[in-house]
Amino acid sequence: MPVNPSSSSVRARSSVARRRPATATRLTAGFVVMRGSLYGPMRMGLWFLAAALAAGCARGDAVRLSSAPDSGGGLVDMRVVRPDGPGPFPAVVWLHSCAGLVRGARHAEDWTRRLRGLGYVVAIPDSFSARGFPNGVCGYGLRVPPRTRADDAYAALRHLEERPDVVAERIGVIGHSHGGWTVLAAMDAEVAARARATAGARHAFAAAIAFYPECAAGAWVRGYRAIAPLLILAGELDDWTPAAPCQRLADRARADGQPVSIVVYPRAYHSFDSYAPVTRIPEALQGRGATIGGDNAAREDSITQVETFLARYLR
Repeated sequence: MPVNPSSSSVRARSSVARRRPATATRLTAGFVVMRGSLYGPMRMGLWFLAAALAAGCARGDAVRLSSAPDSGGGLVDMRVVRPDGPGPFPAVVWLHSCAGLVRGARHAEDWTRRLRGLGYVVAIPDSFSARGFPNGVCGYGLRVPPRTRADDAYAALRHLEERPDVVAERIGVIGHSHGGWTVLAAMDAEVAARARATAGARHAFAAAIAFYPECAAGAWVRGYRAIAPLLILAGELDDWTPAAPCQRLADRARADGQPVSIVVYPRAYHSFDSYAPVTRIPEALQGRGATIGGDNAAREDSITQVETFLARYLR
């Protein structure tokens, strides 16, 4: 059942083509659109995503971003998918989970299809493959810290705001798990100021949604300053990234007048928006174990929450 996250505590019931040479079209400084081959270690995650999108008949451009210099050399690959029609459109940067885009291609394809269907240009940066972790960093999230991925998010935002088919001041960001953790970083006032300046972006994100993020790490436990409206979606039974710290973060933020809201889904585990059955993962969290899996009511309501929230702030 859809709910309105107006308060800080809301509870819901709830073929692959033959290999061919790549060609490039330069858009603007720092961005190259690649058409053709997606093979090679740096492009592995996007190859899986491209195959999934092709099966769903969604076309897009492969873009190589110049993100902040780091262990990956500052080069990050990204897929951009647009709706049909002339535009311009609002846009969303979608940030993958700790599974990355190789193991998480289905999840990325599901959300890309939904967001494109709602009329958004969708940009999906692959933060892991170029840094040597194509199979993800689950259990070792600091191998690619959220502040590093925040740089990727703002590099993606800069690319989008340069595109003629995007409304530059109407760009949001959505992330799941490790990507949700990254959303919290990207929307934090201090981190956002640095990452935006590094990327050379003219705008900040206009809205953000964090699915089951890590809320217990860093200075956020003492307070959180959001640059724009932020919605957190969490599962009550999540034992990977528990909901309670997110509830406290949202409560403190709203008490300080910050535009942060939260929905906590009863009886829902981590990855509640997936279609996978609920499964115990003994090796998760370096052997401590965790439970993940979809919840029909939570998934359907979270989709409604995304549609409503984005329409409110990006339309």
